[in-house]
Amino acid sequence: MIRLPYLYSLVLLALFTGCSTPPDSSPSGSPKTPSFGTTGNVSILTFSEDKFSATVTIPHGSQSIDPIFTKLMADDNSDVLDQYLDGTVNENIAPEIKDVIIASLPDGALDYRVTEFTTAPSSSILQLALDRSLIEAIVLPIIKKYTYPGAVPILPLFSVSTTPPILNDLKRLKLLIPCENVSVPKQQLLLPNAPRAYRHGTHRGIDFYVNWGTPVRAVADGVITRAEHDYKEMSADFRLDVLGDAKILGRTPSDVFEHLLLGQAVYIDHGFDLVPGYRVVTIYAHMSHINSSITVGSTVRRGEVIGQSGNTGTKDSTLKKKTGAHLHWEMILQNKAGEYYLGQGEKYEVLYTFMENLFTDN
Repeated sequence: MIRLPYLYSLVLLALFTGCSTPPDSSPSGSPKTPSFGTTGNVSILTFSEDKFSATVTIPHGSQSIDPIFTKLMADDNSDVLDQYLDGTVNENIAPEIKDVIIASLPDGALDYRVTEFTTAPSSSILQLALDRSLIEAIVLPIIKKYTYPGAVPILPLFSVSTTPPILNDLKRLKLLIPCENVSVPKQQLLLPNAPRAYRHGTHRGIDFYVNWGTPVRAVADGVITRAEHDYKEMSADFRLDVLGDAKILGRTPSDVFEHLLLGQAVYIDHGFDLVPGYRVVTIYAHMSHINSSITVGSTVRRGEVIGQSGNTGTKDSTLKKKTGAHLHWEMILQNKAGEYYLGQGEKYEVLYTFMENLFTDN
């Protein structure tokens, strides 16, 4: 989009009223090229490689520059943000971070503004630019927040108590990796405690990005307490409505999280034997299929396949896409003092090492 200060609008008016041929408001030329106007009197729009600046070259007698300004006003220019995200953050989370950045930018931050106007014997030139300083003042701190361990806020979603179990006390715990031949992701955004701005909450588990339909296994013996065989995907508009509620509340409502955003899910109760002093429940979310044998009250064994990975409950699923498939896995620990998620409040360096040693593939 473009905003022209009043002074430059007057300059443009003077320029075109002085042209030998009056400007024509109707566009001509191929829309697939950056050139507009008639042959021999073509106004040309070019962008810098990073798209932070643009140049409009206007030959004297040009028939029209309306298409150029129509194009600039129609574009949202948010693609300039991609260069900060590419290679910096995990590609699966990049769209979410981009949405956070766009929502944080002040109105007009992605509008082009005239920075210089010059004339030559045969043409006039307009230089336009985005306010890089303003944009980077917003973009860089947000990216740092999502990528620098010390800057990620720890905002427990539902805890009654603020004293979760210490990971060092759980170092002897060994679980089967829920998807065969898959490693614990290193990206902080895919581990517990990462912010989830789109729902104003905090990530409680691990996102294992695997192909659609990858078998999902029970990490330990247990009893099924929830199996959403009949889960029906919500509409995209309804999903936005419930996320709007989260924005008003400043947190993710528990009913929205448990029954909508987790999608087709399985809960396994592992009792009090897995972690002494705690009742342990593991959650397997966003599944595309749950095996028919997995029903409430049925017993499962470590390594038993309970279903397949998918993307239910996610934005892509509500848009009827199969992209973004992954298994969201989490462990909940409960005692008389409260309820916690595994790794709650731990710093990334400690958390990743613990999670890496927690799982085995056999």
